[in-house]
Amino acid sequence: MDQIRQLRPSLWHCLWALPFFLIGGGFFAYALFQGLAHVTDSLTQIVVPGGAELALRQGRYAVFLEEQSTVNGKIYSTTQSVDGLVCRVTPLHNGTAVAMEKPRTSASYSVSGRSGHSVLEFSIQQEGRYEFGCDYGENSKGPEVVVAVGSGVSEAIFRLVFEALAAFFGGCGFGAIVIIVVLLKRERATKFLKRSGQVPM
Repeated sequence: MDQIRQLRPSLWHCLWALPFFLIGGGFFAYALFQGLAHVTDSLTQIVVPGGAELALRQGRYAVFLEEQSTVNGKIYSTTQSVDGLVCRVTPLHNGTAVAMEKPRTSASYSVSGRSGHSVLEFSIQQEGRYEFGCDYGENSKGPEVVVAVGSGVSEAIFRLVFEALAAFFGGCGFGAIVIIVVLLKRERATKFLKRSGQVPM
């Protein structure tokens, strides 16, 4: 008569995967929400039509049009068309305008009641002070809106998403490995017991 024997390891060992899932999920939430809270820190908000003097270093900068924003306690909500709005960047030392162009990659953000998307890009070759301004031209009128200027925002967003996903899938991956190892050991144990004439339980 076949003997009945407890199958090892127990399925309860799969619970060792739980801490990995929790850690992965925790780091995912922390990286995502902590990063989102600071992704716009490098952006300078400017109400346009209007302008501001900026101290810029060498590098590539993005201009974001903010659909929802708050500046000096005033709430801005862009629902009207901004067709005809033209932005310029001019160095104070020589007055030669910096070339503006459409963004190579589209980037957007929405955090703490503030949202925007990239509309322009420009490159700074020489560190210094620059005048940034936007207007609708002499014969055009449009709504008052907020633009935000900064560098490295698109990279920060992509890095944030990558780190959050890496944390999530890393934790889930280790958890899955634990479960797979337990199941494989149970399968080998089942085959061994059957060959020995024993019935696994």
